[in-house]
Amino acid sequence: MHITTIVSSIILCVICILLTILQYYLLNSKKSHQTGKLHEPLFTDLILSDVKSFADEVIFEQPAFLHQRRRPQTRDSEVEHCLKAAQAYRKSGKLDKALKLFEHAAAMAPDNPEVLIHYGQYLEETHEDVVSADELYLRALTYAPNHQGALSNHRRTSHLVDKIDLEMFKIIDEKRELLKERLKSGFDFEMKKKLFYLHIYHTVGIEGNTMTVPELQYLLETGMVIAGKTIHEHNEILGLEMALRYIKILTTTDTITIRELLEIHKRVMGHTDPLEAGYFRNQQVFVGGHMPPPPEKLNELMHSYVDWLNSEEAHNMHPVRYAALAHYKLVDIHPFTDGNGRTSRLIMNLILLRSGYPPVIVSKKDRKKYYDYLKIANRGDLRPFVRFIAYCTDETLNTYLGRNKLITHEIYSSPVIEVED
Repeated sequence: MHITTIVSSIILCVICILLTILQYYLLNSKKSHQTGKLHEPLFTDLILSDVKSFADEVIFEQPAFLHQRRRPQTRDSEVEHCLKAAQAYRKSGKLDKALKLFEHAAAMAPDNPEVLIHYGQYLEETHEDVVSADELYLRALTYAPNHQGALSNHRRTSHLVDKIDLEMFKIIDEKRELLKERLKSGFDFEMKKKLFYLHIYHTVGIEGNTMTVPELQYLLETGMVIAGKTIHEHNEILGLEMALRYIKILTTTDTITIRELLEIHKRVMGHTDPLEAGYFRNQQVFVGGHMPPPPEKLNELMHSYVDWLNSEEAHNMHPVRYAALAHYKLVDIHPFTDGNGRTSRLIMNLILLRSGYPPVIVSKKDRKKYYDYLKIANRGDLRPFVRFIAYCTDETLNTYLGRNKLITHEIYSSPVIEVED
């Protein structure tokens, strides 16, 4: 009996020790997991980490009015004084000074409906810039939905802006038809090849890739490593080239499914991040001041997105509008940890290619506008982003038609290419 008691006590002690060790392990494991998740940096393609000055300016810079909220009375009086001075200069005919003061007032108080309305009226009446004026009126309505002045002005300008947009689409369609005729009579193969490389150059360049057109062309044609360029930059170019070739195959299909979206992303990111390539993210990401949906909602949102892509409503839109909205909607969901921008631009170009357009280039020189218009779309006004994509379409058509000397110059500039031994 005594021995039995001793053995039972020993067994009980061992069990307690094992439970204590197990509890310690589980607590530390959980703590380690949570700590890693909390402090792990989440980078997306919309955060330009390779170009610090640009990233600070476009994504992380806080508008001045956020800091000035600590002194609301001073700010309000300064804004009011600036607005009155602008109106006085306008009445006296000093339009340049008036414009600078309106711009200054809007920079100090971008959420002030009165400033936005008066600035819009100035642009509309003095510069006949109905499009910019209408954007300002709509911005005013986001901050004051029942403001009668903004409502009245927006009703007056919105239908005029719609006409301007339709005229813009008409001009684009005419250039597309002209390009089709030119292709029938033959299009120089070398030029087509150079334009293909130019498209890759600008698409990866927006994300911070520093390779020139001749360098990436040499990489793709020879497989040789370019001296002074990172492995990541090489892999970005290889991935995008594979994705573009896949997009060409998809132009023969009628629908876009989840599978095609994942296959596009798999090629975009396959060389740079093979573990994440072709999979939706399983963590929350942040893009500047914008927080995309949590991962648990992605499955539902992506199926809704695909349903919209293949809907009659989408197909009845002008192709440029349809492509621009498809681009924005995917970026807004941000379904991937990285590569969202490139995948969205590929979906945009798939839609445009199916409608008889060449693959549209979003130029590196316009990347600040590109991100600014995405931020405006996040605030609820998608029209400026649609117009920006229309502008990019027009510029691309001009390039194919030989009317854009600036972009064409980048094709033929051939610096010395250093190759790794």
